[in-house]
Amino acid sequence: MLDEGVWAEIKAGGEHLRLFSEHNALGVQVSVYEVNAKRRIAPSEPVEDIEQGKEKPSNTQRPT
Repeated sequence: MLDEGVWAEIKAGGEHLRLFSEHNALGVQVSVYEVNAKRRIAPSEPVEDIEQGKEKPSNTQRPT
């Protein structure tokens, strides 16, 4: 169950990403989902709070 969270949608260079920072039953987590491929490109990772989760995807390197 989702208690609180935010997400952002980014479309650039043919990619369509959704970045999530959410507080759910497992705690506060951050993840990145690639809409075109219908898969997560960064697995859910625990973070301290929603605000830290907003910053984390911008620091994540995407595998090539």
